[in-house]
Amino acid sequence: MIMVKKNDLLFLDEPYKINRKLAKIIFISPIIITAFIIFIFIIPSTRSFGFWLLDENNPIEILTFLVFFIGGIYGVVKAIKFSKVLGIGPTLFYLIFSFFLILIAMEEIAWGQWFFHFETPKDWQDINVQGETTLHNISAIQGQNDTLRFIFGMGGLTGILFRYYKVLPQINVHFVLFSWFLIIACYAALDIITDNIVIDSGVLHAIYAITEVIELLIAGSAFLYLLLNFRVLKMNPSNN
Repeated sequence: MIMVKKNDLLFLDEPYKINRKLAKIIFISPIIITAFIIFIFIIPSTRSFGFWLLDENNPIEILTFLVFFIGGIYGVVKAIKFSKVLGIGPTLFYLIFSFFLILIAMEEIAWGQWFFHFETPKDWQDINVQGETTLHNISAIQGQNDTLRFIFGMGGLTGILFRYYKVLPQINVHFVLFSWFLIIACYAALDIITDNIVIDSGVLHAIYAITEVIELLIAGSAFLYLLLNFRVLKMNPSNN
């Protein structure tokens, strides 16, 4: 029988070497962020502020872009730095993972269209739901974004199980990120369900707006995942 002391999954210092206070902050952060946004939408007087906060090109989306982009660059640099320690398989995994973070970051700002205000090519406009220079808004892909978020959330939860059972130690996930991936997966599941039922347009609008927060949580969890795992390699290079 595997004996696990209380809080070991959440606060285990080895091999990550993070203290309990930091672990608690990481664990509760997505809960606080999500609760704050929901609170804003519940109160009528702050609802318009909530929609502004989550609107295109506004603070949440800009922050999401920055976290995705910085996280992607960080992942590429560290994967190359620790490639000899990691081996071919894990190195390729981290490089591909980081590449997609950079790709998503550029999608967030429509590949610079926000900043340089260039026109979307006519042929691209015809197949893009929002008329932007983005891949994720192409008609054939647009409806699958919630499924991709669900896969990401479940992937993170699976990675946590891998850590518990000591599977794929070089790429598994610390339990401290459990709350991040659970919220992402649950929201994505709700989003998939609402695509197939009729609900109030105001509620639907709020759910759609909160998607921006979920994208921020995805960016944050991905960056933290890289930070924590490369911290292991930095602190314990001989054990990997």
